[in-house]
Amino acid sequence: MIVNQMYWFAARTRANQEISLRESLKKLNVAFFLPTQFVTRIYSDRRKRVEVPVISNLIFVKCTKADAFALVKNYSLKLSYMKDIITGSLLVIPDQQMEHFMLAMNSSSAEASMCEGDTCLSKGDKVRVIKGDLTGFEGELVRISGKTYVILRIPQILTISIKIPRNHLQKLAPSVTGDKRNIELL
Repeated sequence: MIVNQMYWFAARTRANQEISLRESLKKLNVAFFLPTQFVTRIYSDRRKRVEVPVISNLIFVKCTKADAFALVKNYSLKLSYMKDIITGSLLVIPDQQMEHFMLAMNSSSAEASMCEGDTCLSKGDKVRVIKGDLTGFEGELVRISGKTYVILRIPQILTISIKIPRNHLQKLAPSVTGDKRNIELL
């Protein structure tokens, strides 16, 4: 890890503290990513629309390793950084992988309906998105409850499935990789 280089770190937070932690990071001018959504909560006397995190107790922070530790030590932010199980050091998420993840979480095309005409794609195929907001994203084609999805994985953190029209996908040639420890988008 290069000393003054900025990295994406995955950090756990205390329960229901994600939004307040986001505000603290904004005040400190620290880059972060917290995917949220608005839901309607029903209380005894009213309905209220509230913002909630898509992934509970998880926030992504972009800073140097020294700044990451300073956020906890000097500013008393309640963060617990995730560690890589292989190396034991802080888990670093590659920039390209975070860009794809952020795009997938913010994409409006993720809810698009599937086209049934193209039969050249099948379950397990490696695919690349060639149209829409997720252009360039690579993943694996899977079927869940009769619908076709592309799987995005951030190893040791999460796996999400995204519904993308078949006509937005291109089949990739199979590749052989010798090192299974590589963090990659699938």
